[in-house]
Amino acid sequence: MPQPDHKAALQQLAHILIIRLSSLGDILLTTPVLRLLREACPAAQIDFLTRAAYQELLQTNPCVDRVLLVEPQHGLTQTLHMVRQTRYDVVMDLHRTWRSHLLYRGSLARRKLAYRKRTWRRALLVHLGWNTLRAMTPVPELYAAPLRRLGITAALPPLEIHLPAASCLAMQHYIQTGLPDHYTQPLLAVAPGARWTTKQWPVERFAAAAQAIAQAHHAAVVVLGGREDQERSLALCQRLRVPVLNSTGTLSLLQTAALLAQCRLLLSNDSGLMHMATALRVPVVAIFGPTVQEFGFYPFQAQAQVISTALSCRPCSTKGSQRCPRGHHQCMQQVTVAQVCTATHAMWGDERV
Repeated sequence: MPQPDHKAALQQLAHILIIRLSSLGDILLTTPVLRLLREACPAAQIDFLTRAAYQELLQTNPCVDRVLLVEPQHGLTQTLHMVRQTRYDVVMDLHRTWRSHLLYRGSLARRKLAYRKRTWRRALLVHLGWNTLRAMTPVPELYAAPLRRLGITAALPPLEIHLPAASCLAMQHYIQTGLPDHYTQPLLAVAPGARWTTKQWPVERFAAAAQAIAQAHHAAVVVLGGREDQERSLALCQRLRVPVLNSTGTLSLLQTAALLAQCRLLLSNDSGLMHMATALRVPVVAIFGPTVQEFGFYPFQAQAQVISTALSCRPCSTKGSQRCPRGHHQCMQQVTVAQVCTATHAMWGDERV
């Protein structure tokens, strides 16, 4: 809670802007900050500047009053003009790219706050193997740190996604239609994709693990992902001999969230869908390869198990890459189906059939 001497000042804040332009996981990791701001400044108008792809996830969040969009056809000058239409009391840059920094600096806000990205610390770990990130500070804590300058020091709440009842009902119907003979079975969600190739566990191992887990728990499989994941998802589904519903590339983010909320557990790479499951309180088994938990992007306040391999070449990137720098991809190749199944069985929490 804010300190008594800060409460009056917080009550005077009328307009607050959060800047985070992308991506899915990063947007969701800002939601604890939104909750803290809403509780500390209940009367303030809280706006969020982002890209259109993430609009619907924020529009349903009761902590956000208005979503401002960075339109692809608009230049930086037009976007800055839009931001300046409101005289914000506080602007927070939770992205720290050159674009977000110029918008943050160019705003007419009375207070300008930005989080510390720890770029150099991550680079030292990747390029020199010097780990100065041993505390494994989760990214939501880094996002929230500037709030202390406003006197907001409350403990961080978990991630949030708010699903309209209509979306949940629509996805229940979607499951019944897609799995007409199996929709009463528990659902195992599988997300085999990731933005970067090196963050992807081999699709044949995803299939083998999903097959074993679904058989052991008499579950059906729901495959999740975006259009860019369709090839991998199709390859996975073709290997399965259990009931499967492939939603990859056919649903919006809000629909995907409503579908994932119906599932018992998510098996995924280090991806935005991992954070989506966390926000929905769906247990997660996540496979990490080129990235490490020290970067802070692990499941936050979640029932989760992260599986990784101890290799001297990890981490090789702060975000992942399209090719393994050493050409062997051992960080993913050494993660076995047995490891993943063991972790998933333990988290499933019931007797196997």
